[in-house]
Amino acid sequence: MPGTRGTILALVALFASLVCGSVWASDFAIAEQLFQKGELARAEALYSRVAADDPNYSLALLRLGTIYYVTGRPAPAEQKFKAYLKLHPSAEAYCLLAGAQFNLQEFAEAYESAKQSIALDPAYAKAYTALGMIYTANGNWPEAKAAYQEALRLNPQDADTWYMMGRSEFLRDEFAAAKEAFQASLRLDPGQVRAYENLSFTLDLLNEPAQAEETYKNGIRASERRKSADPHIYIAYGKFLAKRGRAAESLEEMRAAVRVAPRDPEAHYELANQLFSTKHLEEARKEGEAAMLLGGPEYRVAYLLARTCTALGDSPAASKYAQEAARLAETHPPSNGTRDSASSLPRQ
Repeated sequence: MPGTRGTILALVALFASLVCGSVWASDFAIAEQLFQKGELARAEALYSRVAADDPNYSLALLRLGTIYYVTGRPAPAEQKFKAYLKLHPSAEAYCLLAGAQFNLQEFAEAYESAKQSIALDPAYAKAYTALGMIYTANGNWPEAKAAYQEALRLNPQDADTWYMMGRSEFLRDEFAAAKEAFQASLRLDPGQVRAYENLSFTLDLLNEPAQAEETYKNGIRASERRKSADPHIYIAYGKFLAKRGRAAESLEEMRAAVRVAPRDPEAHYELANQLFSTKHLEEARKEGEAAMLLGGPEYRVAYLLARTCTALGDSPAASKYAQEAARLAETHPPSNGTRDSASSLPRQ
């Protein structure tokens, strides 16, 4: 949904003027300080303690919704945003609600929330970005493009809208237009790692491998400047290198992904996959098992472990993982491996 984590937090901070005269040491006041510092877990615990008769209760609802939203919990975020909107209808809050509903794949509800946002403030650019994302999810490309263009007419300096327009163009195979949009996003926000990743992928599809590789490297440098490095840019670059037969370099990037995000199952899986390809079988098994432990049962992980254990000569373990892969294939069919599959598309 429109906005990076930092953008969303900054948006909600605009509501700080609603804060009234509570005692400075109150749960709400301390939570506000923590929220502004980005210490969301501690802020969440204190916002949750604000009573319904507290004058800051409505803003605490909004803050909780925002924290749930940016930490990947859209269902409770939707609940808190709805509760806030009953007390204080606003374009910003309806747009945040649309974001939570979009992440829940409640596209009809998200559309209505975005339209409510526009009804309250026809000049609220992010609501049009939200509409663009909803139209994109529904494959309505002309309406998606029109929504993004209106958002950019209202706020041409919004890096997130340029990025999302790039995603829409990419998904309908308009790679030259996607390239331009991702580049515009990066000119406005050079620290946006996901834009480097998507631009690199697009450049590769446009048969510009040298530019793609340099963009991956720039994305990694941007990631390393962040408080928490992003493992996905290392994974994407590692796949890029593997595709070109540069196995040792690819393995180095996959190891870097695990190093910066040791609890990310995707990082462990991709490292296991590259270790298997380079015949580091014992280590491949260890990383595959870590991926399954962290991410839960998944077809591709079980299948990779079955192949790895077969290569190691461990028939009982190979049989166990093969049966698990077969079971998962029935309940959660694997992707077909095309560019439209989740495993090959750059992330949103």
